[in-house]
Amino acid sequence: MANINNLRSSWTKFDSVKAIQIARDNDLNAYLTKEKGIDEPSLRNFLGIDSLDDPLPEFWINIQHHPDQVGLFSLVASLFTHHENITRFANEYSTGNMEGVFKMEEGKLFTNLRSALVESGAAEKIFRRREEVPYDLSRLFQSGEVGLLAKQLFINRLQTIGYTEREIEDNFIGITEELLFPKALGLTTEQFKNWIEGKGVSNSLFELEKNGITYEKYGRIKAFKVKQWLTSWDSVSKYDTKNRRKPQSYFYQFNIPALLLKRIYEVHNRQAYVGKKEEPFSQRKHSEERSHEIREYVKGGYPWSTISLAQKESETYKDLQMPGWLPTSLIANILAPESLRRLKTIEEDSVITVNQIDDRMAELILPEKIWTDKWMPIVSPIEIIDGQHRIRAFDYISNLQGEFEFPVIAFHNLDFTWQAYLFYTINIKPKRINTSLAYDLMPLLRIQDWLEHDLNGPDVYKKVRAQELTEILWRTKTSPWHNRINMLGDVGASSGGPVSQNAFINSLTNSFVKRWDGKIGGLFGGEMTQGEQDVIQWDKETQGAFLIFIWKAINNAIIKSKAEWVQDLKSRDEIVEINGLGAGFYSSKSFFTTDQGIRPVLMIFNDMAFIANDILELQKFIVDIDYDKFSVEEIMEIIIEHFRDNNIINDFVNAIAQEIINKFDWRTPSAFDQSDREQDLKRQFQNQFRGSGGYREMRVQLLRVLAASEHQFATDKSIAAIAIEIQNKLGL
Repeated sequence: MANINNLRSSWTKFDSVKAIQIARDNDLNAYLTKEKGIDEPSLRNFLGIDSLDDPLPEFWINIQHHPDQVGLFSLVASLFTHHENITRFANEYSTGNMEGVFKMEEGKLFTNLRSALVESGAAEKIFRRREEVPYDLSRLFQSGEVGLLAKQLFINRLQTIGYTEREIEDNFIGITEELLFPKALGLTTEQFKNWIEGKGVSNSLFELEKNGITYEKYGRIKAFKVKQWLTSWDSVSKYDTKNRRKPQSYFYQFNIPALLLKRIYEVHNRQAYVGKKEEPFSQRKHSEERSHEIREYVKGGYPWSTISLAQKESETYKDLQMPGWLPTSLIANILAPESLRRLKTIEEDSVITVNQIDDRMAELILPEKIWTDKWMPIVSPIEIIDGQHRIRAFDYISNLQGEFEFPVIAFHNLDFTWQAYLFYTINIKPKRINTSLAYDLMPLLRIQDWLEHDLNGPDVYKKVRAQELTEILWRTKTSPWHNRINMLGDVGASSGGPVSQNAFINSLTNSFVKRWDGKIGGLFGGEMTQGEQDVIQWDKETQGAFLIFIWKAINNAIIKSKAEWVQDLKSRDEIVEINGLGAGFYSSKSFFTTDQGIRPVLMIFNDMAFIANDILELQKFIVDIDYDKFSVEEIMEIIIEHFRDNNIINDFVNAIAQEIINKFDWRTPSAFDQSDREQDLKRQFQNQFRGSGGYREMRVQLLRVLAASEHQFATDKSIAAIAIEIQNKLGL
């Protein structure tokens, strides 16, 4: 006989949260085979199996094809292992619109429930230790395909409760409604029915209806045309080159309800899809801390937004509440028909039509389909250029009462380069802040003549970026340079490493972080070619991971090498291999412990990758990570693993490393005995790599080594061919 109490998996153990993590990370097999440990009853109940030897239900395999929803799907699977969770979320936490507010109580159960919300992505990390945790499940319901998988999950739970297949088939909706399944998820019965039948549903329509934001009232929005165009701007150079289409001579100014804009906007952050050369997005990564700060400010102004929750609920502090005005305009772009974003084209019935009324006014006609539950756009019609934290502050405001509109400055069909230019001039130039973000934008600006003439501009940004990359090499545990760079310039055994931070910065600004000069530029430094102006739009994490990947290849080549110079340094009693570093990498007698060796290595790898970019397709290298869900160390390892998994990049880097390790002597002059004539001749030969001219000479000789390589890393390219092309470009 069916009994809801049959769902009673223990939630006082953290394993209920751990199960969410391992499903989210697609690591179930390691626990099913007991390679990694977890409480077995918790895992079995979570997966819906009787034994770890049972076949894994198909829905667990198929949900991995939906990375945006797998965390939330796993949350539901875990919550629905205990009947009390279902009751609590239905009757206490859910606000009935796919969202809710979890409230802490004493006990491990509630600590784990809060952790589950955060780990799954239902709640932001900022709420990990809060007494009240707003959560949002709406992303889970946007995919009808996930709804079909969820139905399989719910059938699994109903069978655990004791329902027969026939009972479930005859009355699935009735049973789940009686057991509060839809209510626990914050869905109406109709929404739940549509979702499990394969139709995506959205909660933002509910918010519009609740607040009276109808098509009749807001489907047509009047906008002022703001004319800003000087005739001298017509002669601005390089209009209509790639991503630099000539802008219109005016933009639009209008007001729009915050909840309506929330339904139709999109922010193209640079953290994901950072390698798409077709789409050079300018936005920085979202900071939930910043949006939360704005969210609290909107509710009660300042200083009410800064006080504790207990104080806010107290009559003592009631007089601190003030209006939370956000009077400054968001900057947006209205997409034109056939606009391409994330390699997807905006649908015709999602496009906002801009009708010109007269010389001063225009009218924005929003698609009527926005006000239907069938509207699930592939590409949203408005993209935010500046102001993402203000609009995302409304992500967790489910009980908004009254009217809150955003003033918006909107361009129409504004090309990528101009969006990056606007973002720069708004956020960087006037304030002189965040030089790292400015350097992230440098490649996006593409035509940089105006910026290169700013004496305080590019050099500062490039040095800051070089410093950040140096710090990544130094602090990342898997890096061969972990704790081996002298970051403070101190002298002595505790200084941190044999090479100074300044030496690394200078080496990077002369290699990877340098501008293109028409011959060979920095891989992270700007345009790749004069005509196409291709760029590699990696953020600093991806750039740092690539450098670590290179140095790991160098160290691995040293460890495996039988070269005479490696064996010599390895045989010396005073050399001790530590932390997985080969003696040739660690020895004080090696150029790898001096800037004389580091700079040529960085130059060579930059030169080779720069010329081979078309074959390596570095612009298309994609690492899609939700940076908020992982530690810095985990992020770096994920990206490095992606480099390893890319066969052509992995082969290319390792081939170069092996060639220059096995066919070049990296010993410093001090490694040779002057009293021995043969040794002294070698010492004199190595002396040519000393001094400022030594960088160039070592670079030349490393290119000669590579030019003699027989390694073929692609069907139509060899290491030798790339090296010879570099020699020709540099006139060497």
